[in-house]
Amino acid sequence: MKSTAPLLLALGLSLSPTMRADVAPPPSRFEKNSGNATIQKPVENKPAPESRDEADFLKAVKAGVQVTELGCMRATFVFDENAAEFETQVTEAFSDADFRVFSKGNVVQGRVEPKALHEIGNDRYADLVVYTTIAGREKPALGKLKLFEATCTMQVCNPMSEELLVSETARLEGKRHADEVEALRSATEGAVAAATKELIMKTLEKAHKILVHEAQLKGVEDHQQLLQIMEYTAKLKGVYHVRQMTYDKTTGLAVIEIIGAPQTESFWRAYLNNLPKREKWIIDVKHIRIVQNEKLRQKNPDWTK
Repeated sequence: MKSTAPLLLALGLSLSPTMRADVAPPPSRFEKNSGNATIQKPVENKPAPESRDEADFLKAVKAGVQVTELGCMRATFVFDENAAEFETQVTEAFSDADFRVFSKGNVVQGRVEPKALHEIGNDRYADLVVYTTIAGREKPALGKLKLFEATCTMQVCNPMSEELLVSETARLEGKRHADEVEALRSATEGAVAAATKELIMKTLEKAHKILVHEAQLKGVEDHQQLLQIMEYTAKLKGVYHVRQMTYDKTTGLAVIEIIGAPQTESFWRAYLNNLPKREKWIIDVKHIRIVQNEKLRQKNPDWTK
């Protein structure tokens, strides 16, 4: 079923305190990989999804490291043809919930297999793939008043493992209306809004205490040293994925993403002090900077407890 006109109303989702559970969220689904994280190196000749400028702190030193908390995990989105018009509403809802939303969503025909979602996610360096479908049917009219029922199914997959993390289906009967477009809109908008709200809450529970950290390392001599650093990072408690973003051997600047639990500044300083060293790569307290995401930490004061 395709809508016959653009849908005009926003989803109006809110993650207000009244929607949050009164009990502590369960352990993150990703914690099972803690200390045995996966490592992802870029495909040859494939550009990184984001340009990464050298941190100001590093411009004045020959060797140094800055670790920055970027935010919640990056999500990319896939829509079937019927759900494509809801792209803005769905992506804005995830962005409002502090997920990092990148890349224009993919519109696909027919059923998408997990392997295809895995490929889409990895192509976009995504941590999560959100797949949305919508279908509907017309129900018996009451005189000239039309009535539709819509079903929206949304799934969140882990592109690294092809694992289905969260699934939510919402079925909603719209309001009778003499205008077929209005009758259809009331059903489809309601179903997408309901599914998106529940999916976000479930995803936040599964991804509880998981952040993307950017580590910029200046003075890295070669690819072997960078690999050693990534392998060391992958063994840290609370880390579940390490991704190489960029490396310029001319400048010695490497950028990696570390997906894992929020940590204290002392944790990161200990991590940096124990990085695999090279004779010319001397890192001390003057060459280290930790940039925490204060906005997210204020919203989640229990993260480092």
